[in-house]
Amino acid sequence: MNQKNSRNFIYFTMVIFSMVMNTLAPLMTSIQERFSISVAVSSILPFISTLGTMISNFVGGFFIAQIGYNFFIIGAIIIQIVGLILFAFAVNFPMIVIAVFLLGFATGGVFLTLTSSYSHLDGKYQNFGIYNAFFGFGGIFAPLLVSLFLRLNLDFRFIYFFHLVLAIVILIWVLSLKPIPNIRYETIKFKEALNIISNKFVYLSLLIFLLYSGTEIGIITWSGNLFYNVFNYSKEFSSIVLSLFWIVFTFGRLLTEFLNRKFTELGTIIYFSSSVIISIALLLIFKHYIFFLFVGFSLSAIFPTIQKYTNQHLPKKWLGMYNGLAFGSTGVGAMIISTSMGVVGERNFVISYLIPFITFALIILAAQKLRIEKAPE
Repeated sequence: MNQKNSRNFIYFTMVIFSMVMNTLAPLMTSIQERFSISVAVSSILPFISTLGTMISNFVGGFFIAQIGYNFFIIGAIIIQIVGLILFAFAVNFPMIVIAVFLLGFATGGVFLTLTSSYSHLDGKYQNFGIYNAFFGFGGIFAPLLVSLFLRLNLDFRFIYFFHLVLAIVILIWVLSLKPIPNIRYETIKFKEALNIISNKFVYLSLLIFLLYSGTEIGIITWSGNLFYNVFNYSKEFSSIVLSLFWIVFTFGRLLTEFLNRKFTELGTIIYFSSSVIISIALLLIFKHYIFFLFVGFSLSAIFPTIQKYTNQHLPKKWLGMYNGLAFGSTGVGAMIISTSMGVVGERNFVISYLIPFITFALIILAAQKLRIEKAPE
């Protein structure tokens, strides 16, 4: 396939897999009620999901170049299908846990492949703001779909039948048209990998990935509980607010290239991280969902900006491994930060939403240090 068609496949697949990933958050209260589990116990789900993502990315980062991008994504999609079937037929909480792990593992492998493939396209086909905006589109559609199923009084597991059909469509597309070229490189040796990881430019950018993604996942995952338990919103209205969040979030991502030209990449990260801190403070003080939308806009440009900055400054051979480490670090961040927010939220969700103040202050410091570090081009 030509690069334009490959890019379009990447965008479409990003939306579909984002929908699956973002279906869990608006379903948290439904899962808690169905299986009679507490908030603290349910916090194992985002932990397990990100554990699967982290393992997939760390392992895949070392082997994707050897296996080939096309073969790697086929394996990930098949695992996704197995996870969707298990979730759709789950009759107890342990089955949900296993399904969530498989879905996290598959999502990690797919996003690793899509990002690495996207980074190999010609510059005129690359726009990391638009690329990540398609992830946002999935975030918009997922809670709307959940809200629709809840209003129709349908079992929340039926949503995963819908996702299953779309996953099968993508698998057929990959097998028949091969939109992802089977890119291969010589395997990166262990010593070379250590040298890459120890590079200051690399580990500072990975730290930003870790802190940002872990906090973003935590803010989104526990928003339903914050609205339901603290703001006294209904579950249906909370899903609508989360969808509005994703609309604002996605709009901000579409503006990423403009913001990078205006503020520079690292300037965008610093200014928008500061805005996250201010927006969360206003949300907690006034307890009104409108400030949650400000949080969404403030978060929007940070991830695609650091992704663009690093992928365009690293050697092509490094990209598979680096993106594996980057997405793997997001898993580590989510396991630590999102889970911590859930555990703290068991006692007080207002206190749990103070955690982002610390993480985004550290992001600002890391971005300041990255400013003076030479990229290993």
